[in-house]
Amino acid sequence: MAEKTKRTKLANRKNLLYALWVIALVAVMATAIIVVASVTEKGNNMIDNGGTSVSQSEQNGSSNSQPEEPEQPEEPEEPNPGDDEGNIPSEPEEPVSGKVSFIMPCEGASVIKSYTENTLVFNSTLGAYMGHMGIDFAASEGAEVVCVYDGVIESITTSYLTGTTVIVNHGNDLKTVYNSIDANEALYEGATVKQGAVLGYVSANNLQEYKDGPHLHFEVIKGGDKINPNDYLIGDEK
Repeated sequence: MAEKTKRTKLANRKNLLYALWVIALVAVMATAIIVVASVTEKGNNMIDNGGTSVSQSEQNGSSNSQPEEPEQPEEPEEPNPGDDEGNIPSEPEEPVSGKVSFIMPCEGASVIKSYTENTLVFNSTLGAYMGHMGIDFAASEGAEVVCVYDGVIESITTSYLTGTTVIVNHGNDLKTVYNSIDANEALYEGATVKQGAVLGYVSANNLQEYKDGPHLHFEVIKGGDKINPNDYLIGDEK
C-alpha cells in the first residue's frame, strides 16, 4: 500500500514538471512572437520614413521650418568711365587735318619748265609744242632727289623713252611722280618712305627731254588728275 502511494506521488510530480515545462515553452514562444512582430512593425515604419527613424517632434519641426535661401552674391560695380570726380567725358572732337605741304624734291635746283594746264610748252628735243603737266627742276647730274611727303612706294618703272619713274602714294588719292632719275637701289614697291628720304638721283635718262640736260620731272596727281605742284610745294624755288 505504501509502495503504491509512493508511485502515485512520483507520477504526479512528473506530470507537474511536464506541465510546467509546457507552460514555459509556450511563454517563450509567445514572447518570441511578440518580439518578432514588434521588430517587423518598426522596420516597416523605417522604410516608410525613407530608412530613417524620426521622432514626431522632429517631423513637426521639419515640416514647419522652410529651408533658408542662399544669399545672392553682390554684382560688381561697373567702372566709372569718367574722371576722378565721376564726370562723364564728352565725345572726342573730330580730328582736324592740316594742309599737306611738300618740301622741295631737289635742293638747290632751278625751274626750267613750269606746270602749264592750258598752255603748250616747246619741247626742244622733239621740236614740238606740247602740254607740260609738271615742273622740271634742273640740277647737276647725281644730285639727290628726295620724297616730298610721307608715303608708300607705289611703283618703280623704267622705259627707253621716259627713263626711270618712281611714284609715291601719300594716301587720300594724292600721289607724286619723280621722272628722269636714277632710282635708289634700296627702294622697292610697297616700301614706306618718310619725308626727305632719298628716292634717287638727277639724271638725263628721259630721252624725250635729253636736250634739257640732267633734270627732275616732278608731277602731282590728285584723284587721278595731274594738278599744279605749286599748290603743295613750299620754298623759295617753287
